[in-house]
Amino acid sequence: MMPALSRALRILLPAAMLAMAGSSVQAQESMREGETAIAGPDSVQRTNTAGILFDKNLNTFNWLGRLAVDTVAGRTRFGVGATYLSNIIQTENPAPGSARTSESTQQNFRLMLAHPVSEPFALHTQWSSLIFSDNRGNGLSNASNHTLLAGVDVSPWPFVTLSPLAGYRWDRQGAIHDRGLALDLGAELHPLDFDGYRFAGEGHFRRDNLSPRVLTNHIAQVGVEKRFSPEARDSMMMAFQQTGREFYLAGDSTIESRTDDLFSFANLLSYDVSRSWGADLFVNVNSRGLDKDMRRLRQDASDEASFDTRIEEFRLDTYAQVWYQAPDASSSAHIRLGYSERNETHRAKAPAGTMAPNIAVLFAERNRQEQSKDNVARRVALSGGTSLDVSPLHRVMFAGSATILRYDTPSELNQEDRDELLVALALGTWHRVSRAVDIGIALDGTYSHLVYLLKERSANNNINRVLRLSPRVIYRPVEWFTSINGFEVLANYTVYDYEKQVALARSFSYRQFSWMDSTTVEFTGRLGLDFYAYLKLYERGMLRWDEFLERTENSTVDRTFSAQVRYAPAPAVLVALGVRYFSQSRYVYKDTVRRPDTFFSSVGPTSLIRWDVSAASRLLFQGWYERRKQSDGTFRSLASMTMQVFLHF
Repeated sequence: MMPALSRALRILLPAAMLAMAGSSVQAQESMREGETAIAGPDSVQRTNTAGILFDKNLNTFNWLGRLAVDTVAGRTRFGVGATYLSNIIQTENPAPGSARTSESTQQNFRLMLAHPVSEPFALHTQWSSLIFSDNRGNGLSNASNHTLLAGVDVSPWPFVTLSPLAGYRWDRQGAIHDRGLALDLGAELHPLDFDGYRFAGEGHFRRDNLSPRVLTNHIAQVGVEKRFSPEARDSMMMAFQQTGREFYLAGDSTIESRTDDLFSFANLLSYDVSRSWGADLFVNVNSRGLDKDMRRLRQDASDEASFDTRIEEFRLDTYAQVWYQAPDASSSAHIRLGYSERNETHRAKAPAGTMAPNIAVLFAERNRQEQSKDNVARRVALSGGTSLDVSPLHRVMFAGSATILRYDTPSELNQEDRDELLVALALGTWHRVSRAVDIGIALDGTYSHLVYLLKERSANNNINRVLRLSPRVIYRPVEWFTSINGFEVLANYTVYDYEKQVALARSFSYRQFSWMDSTTVEFTGRLGLDFYAYLKLYERGMLRWDEFLERTENSTVDRTFSAQVRYAPAPAVLVALGVRYFSQSRYVYKDTVRRPDTFFSSVGPTSLIRWDVSAASRLLFQGWYERRKQSDGTFRSLASMTMQVFLHF
């Protein structure tokens, strides 16, 4: 994918409205669980990493392991990718006949070998496997597949690589074992510059014949980027993907087939009016079709009539934006107008041939049920923001957005038709008062109005108002002492439009106050003290908005205190010991009188060991032990631990 277009696709996701004063927001792109990626044979950047994450919290254990190796020995290139995921939950008092431990694991492994024979040929072999098991009894409990492929990589031209591979696949779903031939035809178009147009693309044709099942995965993608002048550039991407999956149902008598077709087109046009001003126009179109078919391997007279279904989805996302950035980066601003639309239709597929009268009645009813899921969603959004350095010691930021959503359902059976309005505004300031004091203040608020258009759901119509004030102070009188204090006052009011007409619709309020202190003292270059305190008070009650009267129903007070002494015996090693205390007090109100309801507290030691093996490798062990006092006066001891090992080699 073209770099500029990839950035545009990411910023289509709903952005966080406003950053707190003095803070920064970083977007992170994570790989889906269970995926293991190995770079192609011609990748320039090769990364070898290994990582283990273990987390024990109460009676839940989580393991995550990853391995990625891409190296060359002699003239042979090796690629290894592995992922291990495990979730274990221990039950103290399991029900009779049930297991005390519930466990879900998933293992992925992939091995790739490539060895050049003679120009332009290279031998290519790969092995991949997936093993999944789950004893919780929800859905498929165990499955696995293993695939061995071998072939050649052919580069008839420097910018094209063809990879025809063939082999065998072993597949298991529950107690059913299938096997058969596997075919993978791959092609890659390396970045190619042709008369100023930069092309890149890839394609794959994958088919696994596991009689009686057939699995497919076909991909085609091409991108083009063109810089017309130093100020104007355009990038375009087109992609098609077809995925076919088949599963056994009801033992081995029925196969469910799911075929997913996706076509997408995206284009980003950028123009820099000057070094400080620019504009972007982005369009993304997606068309998707999902077929869900049932194929019976053995007919039974008692089988009920079933019908295949098809879902079609069309999605359009577009925006136009103008941005400004001062040459010295002292000020910036942007404004964006976006529009998105999604049209989703559901249909039952009529069986082949002439339907009997009773089957026709059943089909009409099933098709009507499917069509009740049809919906059209249209969203218009206007957003913008600005940041201005009033002086070298003072900065002001403002951001705002307004969004209107219209959600329509053509079917009379679907009563979810609604309109939504969301307005969000935020203002932040940051001031360097002196060499020792920094002050930041953030004020933000949201206003949302939800309106169901049909009377059956109109009782849920409501207006929600949220207002939050968050000041923060950083105090650093000397190099070895730093204290950060933050406060937050939040008010949340939800008012139902028809509260007087509907007994179950009750307006309510939620208010919260919190205070946080984080203090660090550096006694020496190796010895330090960290202190953390957090206090949160929040309450919920009934609200009469017209008179702005509240009746508090319950309130809660959370207190957290922790302190630790840390010591660095070596520049890359850190050891810390401390203690942590947490308590929660809950109150109920009766006749406006606050009365204690429940109390919970825990206290115990904490520990931390960190070793920075290198600039990109780290070992971290963190644990805490707590003795909990329950609301009934009993005590319970628990140990928790986190381990992180990340190696880059």
